Amino acid sequence: MKYVDSGAGKLPLITLIAILAISLTVNLPGLAISPIMGKLQEIFPHASEFEIQLLTVLPNLVIIPFMLISGRLSVGHSQSMLVTVGLTVYLLAGVLYFFAGSMTELILISALLGAGCGIVVPLAGGLIGQYFVGAARVKYLGWKSGISNFTIILGTLFVGLVAGRNWHLPFVVYMIPVIPLCLIPFLTGKYIDAHKIDPVSTPPYEPLKEPKITPSDPRSKALKPTDVNFHFTGRIAFRLLMGVILIYFITTYSSEVVSYYLPFTFKHYGLSTTATGDATSLYFLTCTLAGFALPKTIRIIGKDVLIYGAAIVMTALYLSGFFHHYAGYLFAVGIMGFAYGTMQPIIYDKATYLAPTAQESSKYFSYVLAANYIGISLTPVIVSGMSRLFGAQTDTNFSYILNGSVMILLLIFMLWKRRTYSVEVNPALYR
Repeated sequence: MKYVDSGAGKLPLITLIAILAISLTVNLPGLAISPIMGKLQEIFPHASEFEIQLLTVLPNLVIIPFMLISGRLSVGHSQSMLVTVGLTVYLLAGVLYFFAGSMTELILISALLGAGCGIVVPLAGGLIGQYFVGAARVKYLGWKSGISNFTIILGTLFVGLVAGRNWHLPFVVYMIPVIPLCLIPFLTGKYIDAHKIDPVSTPPYEPLKEPKITPSDPRSKALKPTDVNFHFTGRIAFRLLMGVILIYFITTYSSEVVSYYLPFTFKHYGLSTTATGDATSLYFLTCTLAGFALPKTIRIIGKDVLIYGAAIVMTALYLSGFFHHYAGYLFAVGIMGFAYGTMQPIIYDKATYLAPTAQESSKYFSYVLAANYIGISLTPVIVSGMSRLFGAQTDTNFSYILNGSVMILLLIFMLWKRRTYSVEVNPALYR
């Protein structure tokens, strides 16, 4: 049997594969609908534009409450059982899409898909936080991020190929839960406990077993938030978690303009639909590469890697707002994707480190992911509202300049708090 280093012993390679396989499913809801929205208007002529748009928005909205519920249930309950339930509901929704014959049925199935995905999402990262520590944890959180983003690329290519043949075929992408479902036996606590190898000596870094510091402890005033010797609890941990969530929410909200507005911007400036697909694919490709290159990126840039990432996202947004050329857009979305793909797993790692126990990693992970999905859902709402307020068009440069300005405010905050746990990265943890 092959093993991988967990940072505190060794785990079976097949268990790591089973955990990472869950990430194949987390970014797919709504993917199959977008390319066939025009065709659905022809198939269901009495359906309103709002009903059709609801098919892509609803799964992300339903994910949020189920994700938070799953995070809480993961403490004290079998996480492999939760993964099984979530993937089964997800797969059931995928099957039901093939039998849908009305817009109402499609909307209800989309809600079911969001529920299944919501149960699974926090466990995809929480299980990594539970079984891996230190450099191993951030490495595999980077892999998790890379896999989930690469799945979007493959899924988009597949949906684009089959969408013109039959409007039901794109829903084949929702059959992907079959892969992690087949690997569930290797996720059970019984299997892991029977096959893991405990370290011979105590590893130098075991954050989930370290002593805790409470707000009343005198050491809390002298300790640097990035020190690896202690965990934080109580109000200190909550305040640091809020800082991490704020950074993730604003960065996600700002960068989502690529998904929502780039197609309209390209059309406005006379660029082809193919060009839109190329730019979107490049964004997710660089996100993927950033996830796999994460440890090396942190070693090169150092403790201010989150600040540099936010600065690059801001720069890319302004480039997209002021330079309306194909090559310029490719460069902008490419660097934005790499920056966001670097920041994402670091934020995941910071959130799971704040969990008071390994078993609560999924719960803390769900809090951060809630910010992600809320940011995704609010992007069109905020941008459209601000465009009406200023009398601007969202298909030109307004959305990019608006969100670039929001990123400037975030950068000011991050520079102000640059030596706090929420912002500073300790490169020693990622060697």
